[in-house]
Amino acid sequence: MARVAQCAADGGAVSDEPLREEAIERFNQVERRIDSAVASVTDQLVEQRSYSGFGDERLEKAFTALSAGIVRLERKLDRILALVVESRGRR
Repeated sequence: MARVAQCAADGGAVSDEPLREEAIERFNQVERRIDSAVASVTDQLVEQRSYSGFGDERLEKAFTALSAGIVRLERKLDRILALVVESRGRR
């Protein structure tokens, strides 16, 4: 754009070719920036997915451990209730 302005300021004829070249260069710069941004976002999404997968695995293990703990607690409560019922039956 600066070259076009300079040609116009000099009173010379304005050629479409410098304008075209500058436009192409600007589009190329924008394309490179967009490609870089897309690559960065893609890398971040891949990294986030790996963290999510790790978190999902830990959460699944925690749920499994919690379920096992609940099962053990239920068995203990069943034994206690059975002892209470048995002791009342003896009276």
